[in-house]
Amino acid sequence: MRHVSLLMATIGFLVCLAVAAIFIRMDFFGRLLADKVLANAAMPTEAIPPTSGQIPFSSADIQIIGGRGEGLSCSLPKLLADLAFPQEEGREAIGLQMRQACATHDYCYRHGAATYGYTQADCDFLLQEHAFRLCYFIERREAGTDMEAKQSKCIRDARLVTLGVRAGGSDSFRSLNPRVDALSQGLENKAGLDGRASTYFEFDPYPVRSLSYAVYRIADAPDAEGTLPGSKALYKFAMRPSGMFVSKATMGKGARFGALKLHVKLPGDPSYIVNAPVVVATTHKGKKEDWFVWWQRRGLNETGGRILAIAARRATNEDWNCLYRAGMTEGMLGDHDPCATRNTIAIVEVGKADTDDGGFSQVVPAHGAQPAPDTLHLMALQTNSCDGSGAKASCFRDILISTALRRKHQPQEALRVADQLANEKPGQKQDEDGFYRNYVAAPLVFQSPLERDPLITWARRDKDYETKAFLRRIGITRKTARPKNDTGRSRGSLWLADIEEFDEPVFALGRTGERQSLVAIRKSDGTGEGRVEIRQWRLPGLRDDDTGEAPLIKANTDACRPKLEGTWLARPPIVVSVGSEEAIVLLSRLVAAKEEDGGYGLALATLKIGTDGRCSESPFTGPKIPAVELIANVTDDDSGKSLQKLKQMRLELLRKTPILFDDLDGDSTFEVVFPDAGKTLNPNVMARVSKDGLFSPEQIVAESMAQR
Repeated sequence: MRHVSLLMATIGFLVCLAVAAIFIRMDFFGRLLADKVLANAAMPTEAIPPTSGQIPFSSADIQIIGGRGEGLSCSLPKLLADLAFPQEEGREAIGLQMRQACATHDYCYRHGAATYGYTQADCDFLLQEHAFRLCYFIERREAGTDMEAKQSKCIRDARLVTLGVRAGGSDSFRSLNPRVDALSQGLENKAGLDGRASTYFEFDPYPVRSLSYAVYRIADAPDAEGTLPGSKALYKFAMRPSGMFVSKATMGKGARFGALKLHVKLPGDPSYIVNAPVVVATTHKGKKEDWFVWWQRRGLNETGGRILAIAARRATNEDWNCLYRAGMTEGMLGDHDPCATRNTIAIVEVGKADTDDGGFSQVVPAHGAQPAPDTLHLMALQTNSCDGSGAKASCFRDILISTALRRKHQPQEALRVADQLANEKPGQKQDEDGFYRNYVAAPLVFQSPLERDPLITWARRDKDYETKAFLRRIGITRKTARPKNDTGRSRGSLWLADIEEFDEPVFALGRTGERQSLVAIRKSDGTGEGRVEIRQWRLPGLRDDDTGEAPLIKANTDACRPKLEGTWLARPPIVVSVGSEEAIVLLSRLVAAKEEDGGYGLALATLKIGTDGRCSESPFTGPKIPAVELIANVTDDDSGKSLQKLKQMRLELLRKTPILFDDLDGDSTFEVVFPDAGKTLNPNVMARVSKDGLFSPEQIVAESMAQR
């Protein structure tokens, strides 16, 4: 017996010794395991991965804040980072190198299941793909270095990161209904009904891993249907790899929506990725109008593509059919092209020459006080060399697409950024350090009231990335007629202090006014409990040059301190500008309701932020709408389902469906819309909100609840 005990003790000691050795040399043994497990993963391609972030559903100044207030980061505990990713001289921390890929991964874990039907495996391998792509930009070509060996180390780091989340990420991934046992008890835990579940947030501009998903847009209602001038319609884009179904619902008398009906089917063009549009405002004959705009890339391994656009209000069924014909060649169309003269669609290549690689990955609408007539104004950060020389320098595109010109190619010149990070004179070869760090978050567009052109603004993180960010504000220097000889110029770079990774993503406040700010809305901790914290960075006035030391702007945490529980951030808040310098934040969350009301409900609240950044101490509370009011029928025949099963199905549909917030009838009040779910696709106007943030429950909801 004594020999057995001695043997067991010896075995135990050797096992502990082996575990300790593996733990201490995690960088070596971890890479061996990662290389073995992920040996056949696809190798990287020379294209910066897409940037994840909000995709607005309207042309109004609306921002959707995803991330659940938990921050976006790739940071690891210091001990684990030192063991697994020991930092070598001349190399940045793994959290800074892989930050763009990790931000996408964070969004994916929190919203991917509800929005795109992603699994944890989808999110993890998306992280690996993006990290692989970053390796081409993390490693710099330098004289006397082995570029292949450097990229090999970066790829092995990426594999180890992926292996780590595959092994330890299951508790962080949010599925639609994470715990059946908790569901049977009503999910009434401290983190709220959505605390451990996925919620809807559209964050992926190219969700090629999804077999089907739905996005929603608010745009002009068609003229042909006799709608009131200035009224909006709700559009649903049901997306598949092969194309999309476009459905539409318009508002009738009493501000009530009709049924959501199929409007058109748009088959995909095999030359381009099928993706969803953004809504861009322009003017036509003195009237503001919305256009659906697609930036269609030829593939994720290149940045070439085209702009495809259609006017929502004026487009006829024949115009929509022309979008399908857009992929046909002249030989396929024959002698007569029925789409050649239509002024409600635009199909435009935007490179320097026909079929040229445009050089950018994604576009954002350029919000301004007054859109230019018959012009779609977009902006984009350049993701590869401005002039094809291979130099890594920051450039951007100020994209002006004329919808009046029936031209398939409208050249758009790349504009070179000149600021403290890229201060070489235009015309010389620039090589900006850490070029890839500019693409972690999508740029914001500001339009100051006294400026002719909008500013493209974005923040990048450097060595002090856990607490500071460098904000780049770039305008346009116009020298001659467009598009030649223009360049980008800094309007005053600055440092943001005390901006932790926990603060991202940030949103803009007052971006068309004189008092502009960046704002973070976050939980006081990462558990789903706690309180909501709001931090603001008031931006100084614009400068005409970027000389001297960039000012350091500190966070203001005292101006807005609402009494809000962190559970209000699980579903993405919607920020709507009212006037040029004020905003309303619409919040929503799932709550427990009476059993006879379906067991669950959707609660609403608003927070008004004023010109000085101050807000009320307590939010304005709105109605609590029972799930059965929003989702009348879950299936074709609900009678055969148990109450518990119907509760679970309604809960899942609530999580997969966003709420929308906009002025739909031009009366200067905002409608809160639940778009559709279940088998009866009738959008609901849940409530109305004044510009002061006060609720006025929608009459149809009030009547329905009174009848019950």
